[in-house]
Amino acid sequence: MEHSNNGAARRVGIRPLVVIATTGIAVGFALVIVSIGLDWHGFGGGFAVGAGVGMMLVGAYCWGYSGGMHRRASTRWWRPSAGGSR
Repeated sequence: MEHSNNGAARRVGIRPLVVIATTGIAVGFALVIVSIGLDWHGFGGGFAVGAGVGMMLVGAYCWGYSGGMHRRASTRWWRPSAGGSR
């Protein structure tokens, strides 16, 4: 029973990270599209595109991290490279 309570507590903590991730991806995508659409050039345009891509990468990382937090703890299993038997 204690394990299921721990899993429920972990799932509640994931929600804000998913919201931050999706918001970062959306804002980064919008920034890239606006900077390309308005044809910003020079240092400012490059900075806007770079910041947008960076926000999308951080958002994707947070999304993957929250997905990994959602999984159960890993269990031991046999790997062929480990040698021996189960």
